[in-house]
Amino acid sequence: MKKMTVILAVAAAALTLASCNKEPELLPTNSQESSAASASTQAKPDLLVSGSWHQTGLTVSAPIEGSSQVATSDMFTRAKPTMLIRMATFKADGTYTQLRGPRPDQAVAEPTTGTWRLNAAADSLFITETNNTHHLAVAELNGSTLSLTFIDGGKGSKGSTYTSVFAH
Repeated sequence: MKKMTVILAVAAAALTLASCNKEPELLPTNSQESSAASASTQAKPDLLVSGSWHQTGLTVSAPIEGSSQVATSDMFTRAKPTMLIRMATFKADGTYTQLRGPRPDQAVAEPTTGTWRLNAAADSLFITETNNTHHLAVAELNGSTLSLTFIDGGKGSKGSTYTSVFAH
C-alpha cells in the first residue's frame, strides 16, 4: 500500500512540473471562452469525475543532506510501467478505479478499486483502498489537469515530496 502512495505522490509531482511550461498565448474563440467559463464555474468534485485521467508526469523533490537546497528529479520517464497509472476514473458515488501499466511479463495489470473524497476546501483528496487511507494534497484541479502531491516524511528527515500529474 505504501508503494501505491509513493506512486500517486510521484505522479502528482510530475503533474505539477508539467504544468509549469509556458505556452504561447492564443486568443480564445467564442466556443473556447464559453467552455472555459463553464469549467471555471464547475465544482471541484465535478471536475474530478468529469472523465478518466491518465498520468502525464511524476517528480520527486528531496532535501539535499547537509544543505538547504532541494533536488528535484523527473521520474516519469524512468519509472517502471507498473508504477505509473494508465487510467484513473473517479465516480460521483465516491468510488474510483485505477489501472497501472503492464507488468514485466507484459500481462495486463488488474484494476484496483476503492473510495475517494475531497475535503470541503477541495485541497485534499483522501483515497481509501483495502482499509488503507492515503492523504494527497490537491495542487491543481481544473478541466484538463489534476496535480496531486504527497510528502513522505522519513524518520529524522524533512521527507521527499512526490507530485503526480494527470490529464484527460
